[in-house]
Amino acid sequence: MRKILKKIFFWFKKVQRIGFYHYLKYDLKYIFSLNGKRIKILIGGHQIIIRKGTPDLDVAISCFDGEFEILRYLLPKNFSGIIVDAGGYIGTATLALKDIFPNAKIIVIEPSKENLSILKENLSNIKDVKIVYGALIGTEEKSIQLNNRDTGEWGFTIVKVPKDNPNATPLHETPAYRLADLVNGDEKISLLKLDIEGGELSLLNHDLTTMQNIDIVFAELHDKIIPGCRDKYFEFSSDRILIKDKGEKYLSIKK
Repeated sequence: MRKILKKIFFWFKKVQRIGFYHYLKYDLKYIFSLNGKRIKILIGGHQIIIRKGTPDLDVAISCFDGEFEILRYLLPKNFSGIIVDAGGYIGTATLALKDIFPNAKIIVIEPSKENLSILKENLSNIKDVKIVYGALIGTEEKSIQLNNRDTGEWGFTIVKVPKDNPNATPLHETPAYRLADLVNGDEKISLLKLDIEGGELSLLNHDLTTMQNIDIVFAELHDKIIPGCRDKYFEFSSDRILIKDKGEKYLSIKK
C-alpha cells in the first residue's frame, strides 16, 4: 500500500510541475511508447529527445523545475565566462544553465557513449556550447573504465567498486580529462556544476588547487557510491561559503 501511495504522490507532483495539459500531451505519449524508443517532447521551452524506460524524463523535469535557480544571482545575467557541466547526461542541465546565463560559454562533459548521442541531439542548435566525450578525473590517466551500477543511465560511474553495488559491470573505456584539460591556459572556469556519481572524490583528492580557483562549485555528493565525498567537500569548502541545497547538493562559493 505504501508503494502505491508513493507512486500516486510522485505522479501528482509531476503533473503539478509540468501542468496537466503537458502531462496529457507528453507523459501519456511516453507511457504508451515502447521501452527504448526515443521520443521528442517540449519541456521548459525546449524540444528535447528522451528515451522510454530511462530516467530521462524525470531528469528533464527536475532541470527545468528550478534545480539551478540557486545559481541565478551568483553571476550577472549577462555573464559571458565559462561554465563546466560535468556529468552532462542528456544535456538538460546545460539547457537550463543557458536559460539562466544565455551569454555563457558552457563546456559539457559526459562519459557514456549512449547518453552522449542523446546529449548531442539536444544541444545541436545551442551556441557557445562545447561537447566533450569523457570523464572528469583528478589524476593523470588518459582513459578510465565506466561502470554500470544498475541504477539507470544516470548512475554510470568511474568508481571501480561502488559501495552500493560492488559487482557493477564494466560498460566501456572512456577518455579522461582533468579540469585544466577542458580550457585553454588563459581561460578561467567560473562555475562548475558537478554531478559525476562519485568521481568528485578523485577531483577533491588530486586536483584541489584547480577546484579552489573556481568561484562557484555546485556539486551533488555521492557517499553512497564511495565514502568520503562529503567530508572532502566540506574540507575543500572550509575557507569558502558552503550552502546546503536539496538532497545531496551543496554549493561552495569562493570568498
